[in-house]
Amino acid sequence: MLGVGILFGWEFYFKDKIDTVEVIVAKQDITFKDKLTADNLEVKSIRRENAISNYLTPNDVDVVLNKYAAIDIKKGTQLYSKLVDTYNLIPNEKKGEFVAPIPDEWLFAVPGSLRKAFIADFYAIPDEEQQVIQSIVASDSEDENDSEDKKLTEEQVSNLVSKDNKPILQNIRVSSVKDGTNGEVKESTEDTEQATGEISTLEIIANDEILSTLQEYTSNGYKLYVVYRYER
Repeated sequence: MLGVGILFGWEFYFKDKIDTVEVIVAKQDITFKDKLTADNLEVKSIRRENAISNYLTPNDVDVVLNKYAAIDIKKGTQLYSKLVDTYNLIPNEKKGEFVAPIPDEWLFAVPGSLRKAFIADFYAIPDEEQQVIQSIVASDSEDENDSEDKKLTEEQVSNLVSKDNKPILQNIRVSSVKDGTNGEVKESTEDTEQATGEISTLEIIANDEILSTLQEYTSNGYKLYVVYRYER
């Protein structure tokens, strides 16, 4: 009788308690680009054998909350990292968004510390001001021991260009920062003060209006001065 009782208790109580994990699941259907919140997510205990690879747990709540759904997520789906658009960098086709490259020949200056997921402003620098600003930037770089990581702030740009000059684009999401080999520019794993490459091309989340604005200015001889507002 004792053996039967132990077996019964294991199968119907202890086994479920011991061999379970807590996972974050969709509490309801969640649409692509919806914010992930405490209202549409919940934590459930499930059998370990039913947990998917790389599932998110309550310890990962900061990775999930107030981020965006990377795809449509059905009710009851276990969440894992690829379902979470952490920095809102997946284009929303319903809003006409797409990834647009900003080629090197369009760029006048880019902070060496600009990285993927940063939020940037774009200034348009006319031909007649480009040479003057280049000489000032070169002088400042020498004063800073040629630091690649010098952050070009909005205030610094305002001091370099005409006081009437304002950004032609603001709050642009940078989806990728690439070097001449098309590799993502990151911090070096060996030296965090050094980048893995020199910035050659940017990719941004754009729409027809943003792309048209860039094309209009660059086709008229302007170059783009990129300033990041903040990193994420």
